[in-house]
Amino acid sequence: MRLLTLILTLMLSFSASADSLLIAAGAGYKKPLTEIYAAFTQATGLKVEATFGNMQQILAQTRDSGRVDLVIGEQGFLSKTELFERSLELGQGRLVLAYGPKRLSGYPALTAPEVERIALPDPNKAIYGRAATQFLERSGLLPQIQPKLMTLATVPQVSAYLVAGTVDAGFINITDALGLQDRIAGFDEIPADLYDPPLIVLAFPNERPASEAANAFADFLGSDAAKTILRLYGL
Repeated sequence: MRLLTLILTLMLSFSASADSLLIAAGAGYKKPLTEIYAAFTQATGLKVEATFGNMQQILAQTRDSGRVDLVIGEQGFLSKTELFERSLELGQGRLVLAYGPKRLSGYPALTAPEVERIALPDPNKAIYGRAATQFLERSGLLPQIQPKLMTLATVPQVSAYLVAGTVDAGFINITDALGLQDRIAGFDEIPADLYDPPLIVLAFPNERPASEAANAFADFLGSDAAKTILRLYGL
């Protein structure tokens, strides 16, 4: 009821062209968020201006522009910055090993001689790069496959290399893997005890007073429509 009331109020208060909401998010969640933004706009008439990148890019934009209304990313990464006053949990991220032109028999096969190139997002800038590094260290695979690793900037870049067949395997999140499953050879989830699963949240920047539109979007994430999309993409 609160969401419906807020939506009706916003529809009376804003025209579709009068206001927009700038939301910055990790690139690995572009597919589900694009669908959620479209559903939100259809329900409220409010447009979402979307920007995606690795978390270092997102944080720099949030800190320097003063225009970012909301940020979607990993809770631990965001909380260390002290740029955000509060957050709303969206779900737990899951790391997967995805395969390019040929399916492998799981992560132990990464040590096989025929596996020559393994991609991962930059662990210094991307949460799933950090998760992949944790996995490789805890599993003991890192020393054996270090020469095969190719570091890319973001999850979507790893996915693009997988689709093109230019790498044998790559570490991405299950959200991107589900969106690619008809264009890659498959994927396997990484056991959660071998890395720290990221908690994905919606965060409100300290220096940007929360608008009615921002609060409406936060409420919309609790709707059946938004939850269905998040579940569809593994969150």
